[in-house]
This record gives sequence, C-alpha cells and structure tokens, in this order.
Amino acid sequence: MVTSRRSFLKVLAGVPALMSFPDLSRNNFLSNLTAPGMKSLRHDIGMYTGRGGTIGWLIDKDAVVIIDTQYPESAEKFVAELKTQTSRKIDFVFNTHHHRDHTWGNSIFKPYADKFVAHQDVPVLQEKQAKEQKDAPQLVCADTTFTENWRTEIGSEIISARHFGPAHTGGDSVVHFEKANVAHVGDLVFNKVIPFIDPNGGGSIRSWIDALEKLGKAYSKDTLYIFGHSNSDEGCTGSVQDALAMRDYLNALLEFVGSKMKNGETKETIIAYPAIPKFEHLIARWEGAVKQNLTAAFDELNAK
Repeated sequence: MVTSRRSFLKVLAGVPALMSFPDLSRNNFLSNLTAPGMKSLRHDIGMYTGRGGTIGWLIDKDAVVIIDTQYPESAEKFVAELKTQTSRKIDFVFNTHHHRDHTWGNSIFKPYADKFVAHQDVPVLQEKQAKEQKDAPQLVCADTTFTENWRTEIGSEIISARHFGPAHTGGDSVVHFEKANVAHVGDLVFNKVIPFIDPNGGGSIRSWIDALEKLGKAYSKDTLYIFGHSNSDEGCTGSVQDALAMRDYLNALLEFVGSKMKNGETKETIIAYPAIPKFEHLIARWEGAVKQNLTAAFDELNAK
C-alpha cells in the first residue's frame, strides 16, 4: 500500500499547477480472498487498497456493491478478483467524490454495473475536471444522483449516503452500511497524513470542519470507518476519533495561518512554514503538501 499510495501522490503532484495553487465474515467468499490489498471487515463488507482511494465493497449471494473505483489498472485487478468470487453483476457503484483516484476506474466497472450513484455535484465536477485534464480517460459519471440523503435496501443490507456539505470537495458523501455499521467516508479523512484541499473542486476548510463535526454525531461510537487515504493499509480503517483528529488538524491549520496573518506576515512567508504546530507527526505523502494546505488556508481566510 505504501508503494501504491506514492503512485497516487505522484499524480496529485501535477494537480496544483492545474488548479492554480493542485475478520468477521459470514461468507466462505471472504475467507478465500487472495488478491493483494483485499481485506474483509464486518459481515459481507470489506475494502481494497490497491492504488488510489480505498475501495469499499459489499459482496454476498444477493448483492454486490462497490464504493469508489481507483484508477483503471487497479480497477482491472479488483474486477478480475471479483469475477473469481461471484457471478453476480454489480448492483451499483458509488463514487464518494469526483477525484480521479476515486473515479477513473468507473470505465472498467461499467460493463459489470447496473448503475452508478453519487452526490449531484460529482458528475458536474468530473466533467469540469475532464475538460481541464487533456489525458482524461473515457468519462463515466453517475446516472443516479441525490442532494442530501440517499438510501436503499439491497440483499441483507441497508445502504444510506449522506452529504454533509462542501468539505474536501463540493460533492463528498459518506456511505453507511447500516446493519454492518461500516461507513466509507471517502476523502473526508486522510488518516495520519497531510490532506489534499481542493477549493477548485468546491472544497472549503471551514465547511470540512463542520462536515466532520456532523459526521461525528451522525453515527454510533461502534461505527467502523473506511478512510480514503492513510499512512498505511492498517490505517485505512478506524474510529470516530480518527475523524475528529482530522477536524482538529483543519482547525489548527486555520488558527495557525490566521494568527500569522494578524501578525502581518505575508503570504509568501506563511506558506513557507514546514509544518503545522502540534501536527508535525503527520506524513506528507506528496511534495508540497504542507505548502498547498497553507496556501488554501490563506486564500480562504483572505477571502473572508
């Protein structure tokens, strides 16, 4: 996973220029998983780390659901493994947001999926991104969208999705497997690593903080969270405390930059700081991550 995440971050390294700134299984299937990066979690729910944003999945005799699709090459590996384990067609694919490391694999899943689901802003942002990226692959967007809440019963599970407002992007969703009590939060949480903040894609640090506050109150203390990115494979799952630690970092980022602005420091001076105090332990998985966060915070506070 460390190697795969580095690959993802090499892709992100080109983004700032563009943006003007960048087991408890019930089934025999789950006990037979062999593909690297595949891991069962609770009931029929699991995750796949691969390359890019963590894929979440539900696979049982009555339903197959996929959350996020990574890049085409890792999506192909996932689908190849999936086909050895079930003959069911995928009931739906859900995209937690529009970023390429979560949606570029959509085209690989398209022949096997009945529908694609996402917040209403995700297709819009995908199309905007595709126009900006000359190397974008064939675009596959959600054909089923929602504004704030979405819910369906499928197989032995109930799956609900909630949009807590702009955060990492303008179209982030949290997908909750209600019976298993597993929630895929996409990139609302970068666990123990410096996040990517995307104002160009509708993101907002203030709103991100608010979204994490809402998330912390929306689910139970026993909810198991799947995170889009982390410092390790093991870190791709965690508790609400990990989500609130992300909130604490974003609060500290705004407070740090705000205090420097009040002291009259220039943008050039502020964005040159090497770390956010008390969060020096967070790993920068791509070059310029801290600078990008400081820049986004300055611009957001300066626009107030």
